[in-house]
Amino acid sequence: MKKLILFTTIFVICHGLFAQKSAINTQKIGTLKNLKDAWDISYNYTGEIINGKPDGYGVATYSNGTVTRYVGQFVNGFYSGKGVMLFVNGSFSAGNWLNGKLDGKGGYTTEGGVFYAGELSNGMRNGAGILVYKDNSFVKGNYKNDKLTGRCVNVWTDGNIISDIYYNNDLRNGTGFQYEVGSDKLYEGEWKDDKWVQASSAGFTSFLNETGFKGEKTSDHILIGSVTRSGYLRDTAYFYDLNKHKRYFGYYIDGFIKDGLQLRDDSTRFVGAVDDNGAKGYCYDFKFGKYYTQGTFMNDLTNGEIIDIDLVKKTVYIGFASNGTFTGKAHFFNDKGSMYYGDYINGRLNGQGFRLESSGHYTEATWKDGNPVTVTKIVTAKGDVISGTAKSFNESLNIVVKDFPDYFDNIISYLSDDYSYDDWLKNGDDDTAYYDYYNSLIRFFGSTKPDVIADDLDVTDAYIATMYEGDDASKAKAKYNEVVKQLSAATITNSKLTKPTKLKGEIVAPDLSKKNNTTEFDLDADASDYASFHIWVKLLKGEDGNYIVLLEIGEMSED
Repeated sequence: MKKLILFTTIFVICHGLFAQKSAINTQKIGTLKNLKDAWDISYNYTGEIINGKPDGYGVATYSNGTVTRYVGQFVNGFYSGKGVMLFVNGSFSAGNWLNGKLDGKGGYTTEGGVFYAGELSNGMRNGAGILVYKDNSFVKGNYKNDKLTGRCVNVWTDGNIISDIYYNNDLRNGTGFQYEVGSDKLYEGEWKDDKWVQASSAGFTSFLNETGFKGEKTSDHILIGSVTRSGYLRDTAYFYDLNKHKRYFGYYIDGFIKDGLQLRDDSTRFVGAVDDNGAKGYCYDFKFGKYYTQGTFMNDLTNGEIIDIDLVKKTVYIGFASNGTFTGKAHFFNDKGSMYYGDYINGRLNGQGFRLESSGHYTEATWKDGNPVTVTKIVTAKGDVISGTAKSFNESLNIVVKDFPDYFDNIISYLSDDYSYDDWLKNGDDDTAYYDYYNSLIRFFGSTKPDVIADDLDVTDAYIATMYEGDDASKAKAKYNEVVKQLSAATITNSKLTKPTKLKGEIVAPDLSKKNNTTEFDLDADASDYASFHIWVKLLKGEDGNYIVLLEIGEMSED
């Protein structure tokens, strides 16, 4: 039930980072270290950058033991726009920010279980808001510099006492009313520094002394407020359903709450307007340790621009929602500090978008159900640019060989559901049954199906590309010979080698009477990063008479 703010930055490669150039600014995606926030606390940053400062969407990661990270929008180095700060103790601050502090509509929780929803400025409560305590008592009113100021309504934990009194400096300081439903007594008078002073005229009309006021406590409910001739609550009123453990305070019409606060004893809090179809307009929906959503609702579902936090998974969504699901352009932040941006359909990333990891590793791709399908480009944490669609066999080979010392971390993707490789690789042997296969972010030039990376967490890290699969023996043999020839002619160039390097190997001519034909190549160089490195070209014959030609690059157990 989320969706986010439209964002239309176009990325181009610049000095190993993606950048957008204009006459005024240069925008990049990258990492920055040891920055200071508005509270002078150090953090590291991954995200969009303008003129050397965080600007756009990004992630600020902390290590001070209090804050985990801030995710969202930045302007000129400060949190500005929509964002969320997550704390080590499980609390959060969410909403609109300005110059590093909450400013505008927002919500937050404290370690002690207090929840606030309403207006803020300069990082403090300023304006109208509701403060709900862990014991379900609450105060609704106006705040100035974080303190209650002006006329406020306070309801006690058990719902037996409700007050409507003027506050100053966060305490009852002024005139007002207090009603106790147990004794059916209404107190009108003056309070000073939170204490009763004397009976006097409050000087204003309250819902506690309106015509038609009723206070009622039964075994089923507590009711406080004005009622119609038919006995329905109207205007400002409070109702506590003791059987369902639900509390309602706000504006009523004919017995139904239309705007205000709804509480459940299971720590659910809802602030906002409702109609016959449920929540509507700008609302706050929160349950301790489970979720938090603020934004636009319609027909009891998120519909429009929202901020959503999954407090179990520690993920944040900033974007748009439609009928309760993420739909539209959005930014999503996972619990590892990675940022995703793109088109969401029915709650999953689909279409064009990118992923930026906390290391600075960037993947731009077409996505399907949250997974990259066709990768346009990759930028490694070191700033190396990798094309998702290499234009030649030699280009693909150099990409894969260069990434071998890093265990293919720059091109590895999600766990593959295709286990057919096991049947071919073991060829009657169960040795490969324990391999995990991960999809590759890139596609090797000439491969006929998505490539995979084999990993057994021991001695296997091999990139596997299928160069042919079918029942035509002559085509299989020709492809095997072609790949062997291309490897024989290839030149490997990267920073881990002192000079351009050729491959060496004893070529095995294919014999179709055999189930396994393999030619092995090694680098013709003494390089420690490639001490265990090999390349295999395999022509395998399956039990069903089909053939497969595999190109395996890396390290693989031969046991």
